Amino acid sequence: METTVNYLLQSALALLVLYLFYRLVLHNQPGLLYNRLYLLLAPVLALTIPLLELPLPFQTVLPATDLIPAIQLQEVQVVGSGSAASATEPLFSTGQWLLIAYSAIGLVLLARLYLQVVRIRSLASAAKPVSSPGAEATVLQTEGQFPSFAFLHYVFLGDMQHLSAQEQQQILLHEMAHVRLHHTYDVLYYEILTAVLWFNPLVWLMKEELRNVHEFQADAEVLANCQPQEYSSLLAKEALFMAGIPVGSYFQKPQVFRRLRMLQLHGKPASKMRLLLVLPVVLTLLVAFSASKVSADITPLMEEPASLSEILITAPARKEAIPFGNQKRADTGISQEPTATPATTTPEASNVVKDEMKLVKPSVTIPPSEDEFSADKPYTYVEQMPQFNGGESEMIKFLGRNIRYPKNAQEVGVEGLVVLSFVVDKNGGLQDITILKTLHESLDKEALRVVEKMQGQWSPGRQNGVVVPVRYTLPIRFAIK
Repeated sequence: METTVNYLLQSALALLVLYLFYRLVLHNQPGLLYNRLYLLLAPVLALTIPLLELPLPFQTVLPATDLIPAIQLQEVQVVGSGSAASATEPLFSTGQWLLIAYSAIGLVLLARLYLQVVRIRSLASAAKPVSSPGAEATVLQTEGQFPSFAFLHYVFLGDMQHLSAQEQQQILLHEMAHVRLHHTYDVLYYEILTAVLWFNPLVWLMKEELRNVHEFQADAEVLANCQPQEYSSLLAKEALFMAGIPVGSYFQKPQVFRRLRMLQLHGKPASKMRLLLVLPVVLTLLVAFSASKVSADITPLMEEPASLSEILITAPARKEAIPFGNQKRADTGISQEPTATPATTTPEASNVVKDEMKLVKPSVTIPPSEDEFSADKPYTYVEQMPQFNGGESEMIKFLGRNIRYPKNAQEVGVEGLVVLSFVVDKNGGLQDITILKTLHESLDKEALRVVEKMQGQWSPGRQNGVVVPVRYTLPIRFAIK
């Protein structure tokens, strides 16, 4: 859920930048085909850019000796029976309710679009065909107070008795242009897009901008067969908008004054400089989102980190370095899934550190003397790894006796992974205990409490006979039966 929300926020930010560029640079400018393509591709770019990770020239890789990796302990699973919360356990979790509500609104919008298409088909069945030699579409005369509009290969003509024959021909040419330019597919594309991304007002605004561009394009097609003054008079006469079916392409539009202004720009070339400015905008977005990923990757690798919250690197370690065994204790509600190495932990825990592992292959730093440990830098694999007092079996018993599944978390059905990190120092104490991946307030506190309770029950690690600090990460999964 958190990953999805972050992606939607990033795509919304990218779409905001693209929309502002359109309003400031391309809005009400010649180059209608370019504007149309821009409005069609902008949502695709906004949804794609946050997913890209480009190699940047300033993305430097630090030497392996500067890395401070951490051993990934095997995942600990805390299983709640759910018996205490069976009477009040909700049917769906909060995240599931939000997903249901989100999907319901999207389905309502899609259903509305379907009904509009059905209504147009019914209107086409009831309308009278109009003979139009050489026409590129099926021309139909509607009955009642319907406006003239185009949909797919149909042109629906409304009541035009108040117009002259020449003006009626101009309206027909306008709607024929909609058919010839395939504007209906653009409209349907944006209707589906707004149903999927209904929460983002920018999508709705860009849909309206595209509809305006459609009208400008159709107006420009009409000017090839009539004088601008004559057509401007017709637009002024039809300034009052008549309500109708919203998925069609209409001659009557409330933006008539914008259309009149665009008629004055007909024939003027578009500024190439304006059109090319979109390239640095897209490049800036690519660099910005890639740089944010790089920043998140490189920050933990800087020298002498201030705290464990800056360390997000997991190094593959040998099997003998694993302080946990492949054991299960059903009576304590705690289980450990068997894995071959710490590198094969669950996908959720791996996601916390996978970007850092791509930068450089972690290596073991072997200090030549005790002086090199004066900075108290934690290390990963050493000759003698830290151990919980009594060994692996005692650690499992300790966790079974002390960790609990918070009742309030069971009642609301919260499940998932909490990832902690800590350093076993030279005295066997635990330092820099922190949470790398949060889940729920009570679950985070419980995981933190149990790790803090392990204080003083570890023997330190050694390298070349010298006591050294070693850093660990510990994933704890909470699950309800």
